[in-house]
Amino acid sequence: MTLPPAHVAGAGMIRFGKYPADVTLERLAVGAARAAMTDAGAALRQIDAVYVGHVFGGPVAGQRIAVQLGLDGLPVSNHENYCASGATAIREAWVALAAGLHDVVLVIGVEKMTDRVAGGVRPDPSDLDAAVGLVMAAGHAMSARRYMHDHGVTREAIAAVAVKNHAHSVHNPFAQYQRPVSLEEVLAARTIADPLGLLDCSPISDGAAALVMCTPAGLRRLGLSGVTPRILGCGLVSGGVQDGSRPLNDEDVSRRAGEAAWQLTGITPSDVDIVEMHDCFTIAEIVRLEGLGLVPVGEGAHWTEHGHTSIGGKLPVNASGGLLSRGHPVGATGVAQACELTWQLRGTAGGRQVEGARTGLAYCKGGTVSGTDGGSVTTLVMQS
Repeated sequence: MTLPPAHVAGAGMIRFGKYPADVTLERLAVGAARAAMTDAGAALRQIDAVYVGHVFGGPVAGQRIAVQLGLDGLPVSNHENYCASGATAIREAWVALAAGLHDVVLVIGVEKMTDRVAGGVRPDPSDLDAAVGLVMAAGHAMSARRYMHDHGVTREAIAAVAVKNHAHSVHNPFAQYQRPVSLEEVLAARTIADPLGLLDCSPISDGAAALVMCTPAGLRRLGLSGVTPRILGCGLVSGGVQDGSRPLNDEDVSRRAGEAAWQLTGITPSDVDIVEMHDCFTIAEIVRLEGLGLVPVGEGAHWTEHGHTSIGGKLPVNASGGLLSRGHPVGATGVAQACELTWQLRGTAGGRQVEGARTGLAYCKGGTVSGTDGGSVTTLVMQS
């Protein structure tokens, strides 16, 4: 099944970081939304509907945001798929545009975590895996240990993901952290779940990102006639029940999410020029690239060490800095990835520009469900 692409007329973000209590979720979202609308040249009266991805925003957060934007009365929907919430909102907007329900829509991903989350994010209290200690950090630490054992990979090779992504974020004005870190710093950081340390983990963050998405008729409404990046499709799958027969790093859920993207868009892994990857932990970037078929199994860490996933390499990954350095306000992440791909495909990403980028993929994995290999996974394909 192939649906018509959605054009991205505007992209906007505010810098991710840790904001004081008086900077509310609504204020973050309004800032990003206005930036996207300004980028698109879209007036309030030209917006048909609003889609909002968030996790901790509370009831009808999208409607609260819409009122402050002056978009009250419009169709507003809220989308919670944990870290894939923003990308899920994009998917629902893409489907609505393809169905002819709307021509110009606003998509917002937003989260205010610093006054809602103490320590790391936690699974639902009913999650039996978490109840016996298999929280997210522990699961990724097990993944790293298994990967090192199975593929003869060093701890340094996994830490190199953090070094690379922090080096990229130096050129991203929206990133929470904008300084390089050395391999020695990553290895010496406080242990969180052995072998992973603090700099192997994405931070608690606040932030918002937004897109104005259009049909061709919507572009004409906005008076836009130039070439705009297009969202070709967005795959969405959920985790499958694990029976213990698959290896720990098999990444079946990533494989299925990739297949959904390829089927929806006609794109293949070899067509992808740039990736925005959900690197909640260093090892996650490695195994998910392999699960998608973008990197051979067992080679992901070596690709990082050899510079293949750096800007200028054969497959640049997380030119934005990724979750590790750009930050990870969970509901905003998927939309932030789409903003980055928009700027890359326009050729306006400045010092982090990937030359010749024409096709981009963004991957988000959200949440855990006891006994499965994940909650929700999205794969977003964009093209210039």
